[in-house]
Order: sequence, then C-alpha cells, then structure tokens
Amino acid sequence: MNSNVSKILATAIALACGLALPSRAQLQFTDVRVTEEGAIKLFWNSESNAVYQVDYADELVDVNAGGTVWHPLFIDYPSHGTNTFIADAGNYDVAPEIVHPKLSPVRFYRITFVEANTSATNPIVAIATPTNGSSLFGQITVSVAASSGEMLTNVRLYIDGEEQWTSDDGTNFVINTCEWPNGPHTIFATAKSQSGLEGAANGAVITYGRAVSTYRNVTFDNLITRFDFSEPFFDPELGQTQQVTVAFAANCDWTLQIQNASSNTVRYVTGSGSSMRFDWDGTGTNGANLPNGVYSYLLTAQTNGQQMMMVGGGVAGFASATAFSAPDDSTDLWVMPETSDFAVPLALYPPGFDTNGFTIFEASQSEVQALNQAVAAMSKPATTPKLSSSVANAAQSGGGIVMDGYSGGNSQSTRGPSRKPRTGVKGTVGTFGICYKTYATTSYTSPHPPTGWPYPLQTLVAIDEQIPTGSTVNRGIWTFPGIAKDFKAGMRKAGWRAKFIKENDTWSATDIKKTSLGGYSIFNNCNFGLLMTHGSYANNTTQGNEADGVKYTYISLLDLASNTKSWVRLSDMDFGSAGPKGLRWLTMLACNVLRPANITSMINHSKLPINDNLHLLMGCETTAYAGARIGQYYSSNLVADVTIPNAWYAAASKSYQENHGGITNTVTFRTLGWQPCFSDKLSLYNDPDTSQGIFSQSQNVYVLP
Repeated sequence: MNSNVSKILATAIALACGLALPSRAQLQFTDVRVTEEGAIKLFWNSESNAVYQVDYADELVDVNAGGTVWHPLFIDYPSHGTNTFIADAGNYDVAPEIVHPKLSPVRFYRITFVEANTSATNPIVAIATPTNGSSLFGQITVSVAASSGEMLTNVRLYIDGEEQWTSDDGTNFVINTCEWPNGPHTIFATAKSQSGLEGAANGAVITYGRAVSTYRNVTFDNLITRFDFSEPFFDPELGQTQQVTVAFAANCDWTLQIQNASSNTVRYVTGSGSSMRFDWDGTGTNGANLPNGVYSYLLTAQTNGQQMMMVGGGVAGFASATAFSAPDDSTDLWVMPETSDFAVPLALYPPGFDTNGFTIFEASQSEVQALNQAVAAMSKPATTPKLSSSVANAAQSGGGIVMDGYSGGNSQSTRGPSRKPRTGVKGTVGTFGICYKTYATTSYTSPHPPTGWPYPLQTLVAIDEQIPTGSTVNRGIWTFPGIAKDFKAGMRKAGWRAKFIKENDTWSATDIKKTSLGGYSIFNNCNFGLLMTHGSYANNTTQGNEADGVKYTYISLLDLASNTKSWVRLSDMDFGSAGPKGLRWLTMLACNVLRPANITSMINHSKLPINDNLHLLMGCETTAYAGARIGQYYSSNLVADVTIPNAWYAAASKSYQENHGGITNTVTFRTLGWQPCFSDKLSLYNDPDTSQGIFSQSQNVYVLP
C-alpha cells in the first residue's frame, strides 16, 4: 500500500453499475488506479474496432428517488484492442469545465459501448518518435504519423491516458517532460477519419473510423520534476494566487522568472532546497501592477551538494499539499487487488465480481490512512535516499545527493506551462461562447419556415430554391462537437475563457433571439461568439418573400429529445454589446446565412442583426461544410493575431484543401461589419464607425478543381 490510498479515500472514487443508456451496452471496469498526481486511470475489457463513452456522476441516487444523473466525461473514445484505459484528470474542453478528480469530493464512473466503427477502412496512426524504451528529459517533440484512405479528421496525443493540447500541424506535439513525475510513462496517439465532409444538403450517410497507435513506454528523467501550477487560470481580483510547485531530483539552488508575452521578466525569485513552492499574487517586482494576459515561468536549477530529505510518503522535499477531510471512523470492508498497489472499499466492486486473489480486510478510513502512512514511512524513510551507481561519482564530486534512478546532469532550465490544461493566464484576456446542434448521422427533414402571410394566401417560405409543395425539406448532416472542442481548446490555450458552450437541447431559439422578441441574446454576454447550425435562404420566387416583402435567411434548429424543428430569421437576433465584456465579433458556420441577394434585401429593410456595438459578423455566402479541422485552424489563426476576417477565410481554405470529399460547389465565406473593424485582431481592434454604413467582404475559400 502507498500514499495513493489516501488520495482515493479523500476523493471517494467509486465505480458504478446501473441501467445502460438506450442502445448502448454498459460494461464493467476491470481496474482503477490513482496516479502520483491524483488522476484516476480506468481500465476495462474492450472490443476491437469499437467506440466508448465514459460518464461520471457526483452521487449515486436510488432509482426510486429519480435515479443517478450521469454526465459525459469523455465521448468518442476509441478502443485500444481487447484492453482499454483512459485517465480522468478532468475535462477542460467542455463548459462548465469538469475539474480534476483530486478537486472533487466524490466521483462515480460508468463506461458504455457506443458503436462499432462504421468505416470499411480505419485510419493508420503510429508514433515515429520517441522510440519504445526511450529515456526523455526536458522539452521533446512527439512525432505522430497518421494516414487514411478516407478523410483524416483529427489526431490526438495521450500521455498516461490524459489527452494533450492539439498539435498545430497535427503531426508534431511538443511536451515538457519536466511537468510530469520522473519514471515510466505511456504515450499513444489516436486518429479519426470519415468518408465525407458534413453539411451538404441531402447528403449521403457518412461513415467514421478510429484507430489507436501502439504504446510507447518511455521514462522521464529530469532534475526539475512535477513543475506544476495550481490554477489553469488565476484571477488576483478574486483573491486567487498561482501556486507554482516543483520537486527536484536533488537539493538545488533555483531561480524562477515570471515573464510576459514579450519574454520580459516581471517577477524574480530565488531559493534552494529539494522542492519549490511560490505563490504568485499577480504583481510584478516591488508590487507593480501587471496587465491581464498570458505569462510564462522560466525555472533554472543547479544542484548544490546539500543532503536531500524525504518526507513521509509525500513528494521529495515537501509534504503533500492535498487537504483531506476528517476520516470516517466507521468500519468497512476494504480490498487490495493483486494487480494494484492501493486499497479501495469493497463496496465499489459490482455484485458477483471475482475477487479471487484479492486481499480483503475490515478497517475504518482513519485506520487505512494510518496503515498507509506506516507502510509509506517504511518504504520511504526520512533519510538520505540510496544513490544509484550511475550518479554516485557526480555526488562525490559536488553534484549533490540525488534521488535513486535519476541519471541526468547537475543543472537544468525549463519553461512552463505547456501541459494541458495549464495556460499561465492571469486574469481574463477575453471570453467566448459557442452554441451548436448535433443533428444526426444522417440527414433530417424540416418544415419550410412560415411566411407570416394570412391563410390561405401563403403559409410557407420557399427555401434554397425549393418550392414548398410538400411540408418538409431535407437537410444534410452537421455534427459540430469536434469543431467546438478544437476551437475551445485553441482559444483557451491562449488565455480566453469559455463563457458558455451549449449543445443540442441545452439551448433553443429563445437563447439567441433578441430581447424585444422575448429572447436572451446570450452571445452579447461574451466577446466572441461561434454559432453552428443549418442555414437556409428564401429564394427569388414570389414565394420567397415574407409578408413584409423581405427575403430573409434562416437557421434551422432541432430539439433531439422531442424531435421538434424551428426556424430563426437572421433578423430575429441582435449582435453586439458595449464595454470590455461586450460582444465584438460573431461567426456563424451555417449555409447561405450571408447570401448576397438576401443580405441586400435585409439591408434595404434595416433587418440586419448588426447593431452599433458589433464589430464584425462572419458567415457563409454559399453552401458550406463542416471542415474537419476548421475549429482548430480558426482558433490558432485568431490567437496568432491574424486579422479576424482572414483568420476565418484561411481556416476554411486549409481545412477544405486537406479534406474536400463531397464538396460539390465553390464555397464562399463573407464578412459584414463596420469599415474600421476589418483590420481587427483579437489583441488590437478599432471602435466601430457607423457613419459610413455596413461594409462587406467576400472570399472563395474553396474552388472546384
């Protein structure tokens, strides 16, 4: 037994069995482990060529009391073969964010089978470097090679089952091994492919394939280890501090420099020891005020030859900072699996589970923690650690006493943070919001929008050149979760905070309509908005006009639970709000929403949703497609300070050029707004000048070969 026991007890981790989700087979975990950092690694017997979902709950509730409320933790997770694992270190790609389990009092899990891969040929993915068995230190590049006979849509990297930041080029992932504990680690990559782009009207069924690389079992070997940050974001105005901690592999003299985006040092601190902890309050040297923004932390360490002490079962040089609740003195049955090194309550295993070979004993929580501390003290006494032969000479020559197993040099420098979800952001750089609908894996039908004309004169608007002789029009496939996730991750990495991310039935027409129509205009509560839905336009026949003679564009909304459809006119919304927290830019990934003939009609009738505070409205002139990496490229362009219209065009162009399967027309994107704002960047922008009227800019983002 080791110190991981106390972590599991403190967070009351449990595995749960319950009713399966509709059309999904619920499975059982085969093992659960706690990492040195308190992440929860979940293992299960899996089927090859399968896709899984991991859900969590904050409490287990009796079915008679309404049942347990499960929330998605990880979706669309591919099988590793017959045995699969994933690590819960929180999910910061959703809103509200799911925090690290060490910050939660209780967390229960379940695993469900979603589907088998539907593609006839799955992608191929492999890690080119590092090679298996490598010893790694400092910053490294993990090179991933992926290919597919279909369209390759995303490549992800995992370390010990934790997903890392997305690579800018989809191939090279840069990680800082100093931000993990020394010792063995497992690296693997995943890839996803699909048979065509989503979004084409009346589109065919799209098939999907996923694959996982073979594992790369490596060792991290650093003088600077567990370089960590307590807050993904921290805001001094809320009384928060950024706690920077490090465990050194030897007693060191160290220097920490906090630097701004221009690499200028704004705070400088030094010290010595076998560990470091510095609580930054957000001020500069001599208490100087510093602007909000992204800051990096440059740490340099040099061994000093002093003796290094081990404290109990904690990290070298300092006791564990985890705060535990007072233990319960009631006794329970505990079990220690022979394949693991920690104990958990026996009740966490499902009825009938084979515990042959397990050690089962009765004890209170406090007794288990005391036993753990005693065993940890026996295995890690507060004495000088044993020197490995590879570093004995270095120690004798003044290199210092080092931890057994460390074989690196006597000095090291590193810069952080680079590990997901850490960002180094002080305060708030900006906020964004996302709304999207996941329509289906096949097309769906929706009624034509009503005209507002009195019956029987005309009751429906003809859209997309389709006369409403029937009651419905067939719509293509749009599935936006991957785009939303990539966009959020890219913006978040640069210090932007998600104000909201609403999918499917968590939002409706009321959320986006203007207040004069009884709506909430939720996008006006953030700086940057991304709205992804189906879009349509009233055609040029007489049936295309509504009662007021305007040819509108529309977005189509689908409520999955009730299978109800509704339409929202572009003019039903009102974009733009004043002040530093107000909406400046909004992007609509929806077909035809900015179609020229219709926009002209709406301008002539003062029906555009652009008010005096909105800078720019980005959208699509023509039929568009859900480019596989458009969210990733759009956010990376934005944070690289490309002008906002060009960031929009370039993201679509690159995504469509990479994966253009199914595109049957030239695709044109468009930007509307006030003339001074077309040079806006996220970091530097102009106030709207409404005296000259609305300007327009269009660009073909894909032209048929």
